[in-house]
Amino acid sequence: MSEELNPAPVLDPVEAAESARPRAAARTPRKKAPAKVAALPVDATAEVIPVEPAAAPKAKAKRAPRKPKKAAEAVVMDEQTADLFAALQPEIVSVAQPEARVEPVAIEAPVTAAVSAEAAPAVTPETGDEPATEEAAASSDTLVTPPASPRRKRKRRRGKSERSVQGDNAPEGELPAAQGELTEQPSTAELTPLEAPLRALLEAFEAPVEPLVLTVALPEPEPAPLQPLTVVSLGLTQPPVLSAEALAALRGARVVLGTADALDRLAGLHLNVPQQLCAADSAHVDVRTVGHAGSVLVVVGDGAGDGPAAELLAELGPAHVRVLPGVGRVQAACAALGLSAEIVSVVDLRRAPLAALRGQLRAHRLLAVPVADAAAPVAVARLLLDSGFSGARVWVCEYPGGMLKTTAWLASELVELREPVDAHAVLILATGPSAGVFTELPGLSEAALGDDAASALPLAVRTLALAWLQPAAWENGWAIADGEASLALEWARAVPTARVRAVGVEPSLLGVSMARVGVGENLSAVASATPQRSREWPAPEAVFVRGGIGLSDWLAAAWERLTPGGRLVATAEDDEARADLLAFSGQVPAEAWQELSLSRGETVAGRLRFAPSAPVRLALWRKPGLS
Repeated sequence: MSEELNPAPVLDPVEAAESARPRAAARTPRKKAPAKVAALPVDATAEVIPVEPAAAPKAKAKRAPRKPKKAAEAVVMDEQTADLFAALQPEIVSVAQPEARVEPVAIEAPVTAAVSAEAAPAVTPETGDEPATEEAAASSDTLVTPPASPRRKRKRRRGKSERSVQGDNAPEGELPAAQGELTEQPSTAELTPLEAPLRALLEAFEAPVEPLVLTVALPEPEPAPLQPLTVVSLGLTQPPVLSAEALAALRGARVVLGTADALDRLAGLHLNVPQQLCAADSAHVDVRTVGHAGSVLVVVGDGAGDGPAAELLAELGPAHVRVLPGVGRVQAACAALGLSAEIVSVVDLRRAPLAALRGQLRAHRLLAVPVADAAAPVAVARLLLDSGFSGARVWVCEYPGGMLKTTAWLASELVELREPVDAHAVLILATGPSAGVFTELPGLSEAALGDDAASALPLAVRTLALAWLQPAAWENGWAIADGEASLALEWARAVPTARVRAVGVEPSLLGVSMARVGVGENLSAVASATPQRSREWPAPEAVFVRGGIGLSDWLAAAWERLTPGGRLVATAEDDEARADLLAFSGQVPAEAWQELSLSRGETVAGRLRFAPSAPVRLALWRKPGLS
């Protein structure tokens, strides 16, 4: 027999007590597994004949049992070492733990081969050593019931065989794994607290990797900004002939606005956009209501001349208004008469009262006057006669059914007309010679000034002041004087398109003087005001101040409000006013000085005499422009 089958020596009680301390079980030396032999049927009554191996392995020295590192409860094990042809169920006794209880499980191990009694020595529970006799070996067909104690957990070492203890966990009908063989790894529930996260990490690496799908949320494209307000000119032909740009604007419009006549002309285009009716005189109000962005305003004729394009440009600004031009009423009337539109001054009575035409009347001028009602042609003819232009000619241009019709009249003939005239007609005026009712150049007569002639500023002073001011068209100006408006009337008459504010004049009295001297609606009056109130007015480009009470305060306020490049002219007729001019000139040096000494010639008792008047001192300041 080999040395592996020899029983271990029996320990005495003292050594047995020491061995009761927790220590690692003695390892059985490995042996090389011989060739497998087919299992044969075994008779229970037959004598068991031990089988000797072909070549006995070399005997190895037994290793001494390891010393325990710390005191623990005694571990008593009953282990049976099976031979190659033996298969017996070992009995295992683990460390008793009071908390965990395991029910006994009976495992029946079937006999599959002849087993030698010497090949299965068992470890006694008392000493932990092998029995000395062969009778201590358990029979192969005995039912083994392990003790009711949990299995001791052992850590798995890398690179070495695992010891499998299968007593209470082995399935019924299967043999427990032999000592020294690799067994299945314990479940996660049986792992130690350090092994559980490692096992979960390994399983996570071994798990199939699903493809990573990245979902990128692209930002939604911002909607394109709406086009500015587009004023489309439809022209005078019917149906309208439009450009590709005008058609694109109409088809892409958010809403189309226009008069009934303008919207009716779009019927042939079959536009699939909302349309809104608006009046010709309130188009800018309707545009403000619906919003100008993306809107289109259609105008019969030219949008700039026949529509509210000028008002919309002034209100919204050029960046928010786009005007598509067309042939308007004025252009068609001038072309029919063979006149150039550049030499014709337009006075639109649809936006201004009849007084605006009175301020534009000059000798030998050409005026184009679009009217807004059928009675306007007769009223224009009467104004020409009253202003001394009895020889003026008037061409009435009408558009019945979209066709141009022109009729020539004298002003004296047109005033007697009783037939209805097209409300949308255009009048072309040729004033001819003047009878001298209105002055052509600056220099209003005393008869024109009426009762204010005595207190009015002398004509020479008014002429020199306007020469220094150099008022331009479409400029804002202030004429500050106490009680009289002679220079304001001269200014408004000389530049009929300028906006002049007469400060210190009663509005009702100024209205009478305006009609008498032929000034239009470009002059307004402010009865009484202070320099602080001037901050509420539009900034002026030219200011005239007549010397009086509070001259120094008005000079300071006017200079502060004056736009860059603006002009300031002031007069002084007494010593206090002269002192104020000198004091302000000490702060802001004047550009020019002038003093006029005038004498009026009179005939007394057939003798000519000159009565000198008080000298008038004038000063000019020019504000530096922006560099």
